[in-house]
Amino acid sequence: MVSASKVDEGAPRVPGAPPYAIDGCSLVYVAAPQDGEASGDLKLRDLATGEELLLAPAAEQPRRPALAGDVVVWEATENGRRVVRARRGGEILTIPGAFDHAGEPRVEGDAVVLTGWLTADEAGDTDVFLYEGGQAEAIRVASGPGQQRFPDISATHVAFADFSEDPDGRFDEDARDLADVVVYDRRTGRATPRPREGKQAFPMLGAGERIAYLEWGLNHPEPKFEQFDLLIGDITAPGSGDAVAAIVEMASAPYVLPAVRGELVEWVERPDGGEASLRRRPADLSAPAAEVPGLSGLELFGPSASATITVLAARSPGGELALRGLAR
Repeated sequence: MVSASKVDEGAPRVPGAPPYAIDGCSLVYVAAPQDGEASGDLKLRDLATGEELLLAPAAEQPRRPALAGDVVVWEATENGRRVVRARRGGEILTIPGAFDHAGEPRVEGDAVVLTGWLTADEAGDTDVFLYEGGQAEAIRVASGPGQQRFPDISATHVAFADFSEDPDGRFDEDARDLADVVVYDRRTGRATPRPREGKQAFPMLGAGERIAYLEWGLNHPEPKFEQFDLLIGDITAPGSGDAVAAIVEMASAPYVLPAVRGELVEWVERPDGGEASLRRRPADLSAPAAEVPGLSGLELFGPSASATITVLAARSPGGELALRGLAR
């Protein structure tokens, strides 16, 4: 079990991005802010020993951490500009590239994928970049009209949402948003769109050769995270064959993404008039979804998973937000 750690509930500044991540015996999290601070410190905990290491002070506004082995990545603010930082082998660097600012990092092995904004405009053009240890800078692996965003990475692929078909070419609070998921093969350098009707975004690559993502119809609610379909399929097959793993309802904030890792897909359900629950289902959809016990009556935030433990923030009525660990 993961012992309770007070976490910063203000840290998820983009819907679905939890301020913590777990892998192996390591946990990285944004701590609750101290008096007068807008954010909290970013800390790395060794779950075997309980020892903690400060990775970034609250003054840098660390957020959106991700973790793979001994590599930690996160967003930070440097001189008023958003950057992506990575720690590997005890060394911390700011990832450079041909962009104005960067964010939305994910990591696998020693490779980091991120979104790069080509101008200072947050609603402007974005591309997807890949940085591998030893490179001078991140290289562009996806570009095109409008925004390419929300990438994820596995040992063999990168996946991202492509908003080039959207009328305004970007992700925003628009009930007519359109996007497709695109898969980039790291071995061949080939990008393959997976077109479907409506909007698909937030791809997740944690389940071997499967890809999961969120889907909405041509007209969808705003905030769009109030309801979405969670789809999953073979990453090498056409998107037309993907199956619905769950229809997820979150009638109130915080809006959080599912977690996909190994053999399980997990998500928070928050129906209108009902209490929140954490649900999980085999990634191969060989069994129906089941509720994870022991969380009744709690306010639940987004899950993050390793091969053996799922971590999520939870709060009892009137209590503080703290992390809980659940065996998988």
